[in-house]
Amino acid sequence: MASVIRRLEEDDEVENFDCGDDALNNYLKRHAWTNQEKISIGVSNVAVEEGAPRAVLGYFTLAMSSVPRDAFPKKHVRGLPPYDLPLILLARLAVDRRFAGRGLGHALISEALRISLRAADEVGCRCIVTDAYRDRVGWYARYGFVPIEGAAETGPQRMFLDMRTVRAALRR
Repeated sequence: MASVIRRLEEDDEVENFDCGDDALNNYLKRHAWTNQEKISIGVSNVAVEEGAPRAVLGYFTLAMSSVPRDAFPKKHVRGLPPYDLPLILLARLAVDRRFAGRGLGHALISEALRISLRAADEVGCRCIVTDAYRDRVGWYARYGFVPIEGAAETGPQRMFLDMRTVRAALRR
């Protein structure tokens, strides 16, 4: 199956998307387009099959954000100014259950990191953060994401990836 990752379009077929998580399904079906095109608070990219370019197989959403400098481990912010750090929020990432286990998640996060790096090069930002479901922390860690200590013991685990790490990885 050859897929293409591109920006969400209004007539994309999202109603049959099911990643097994109601919140992620609902976001794509009810909020992604509005947030992207009408209120400009996040941009969603979708994976579609080349032969069926409207059916969404997976997606991710990116948004700009900031986090207080003291939320990060000291070794990652040494020498930085004492104000909130600009960052990119990987707000959502999901793959339809019918296409799980085929490397689509890897393709989506790889594209999210490439887009984030381009944005960081244009406007400046220190890192990309995500709020990972507890059972997905290991998956994000494989890409270099590091848990932010002091996060809530229940619910998602806030994790970050320094843009310098992304830059170095893409050079290899």
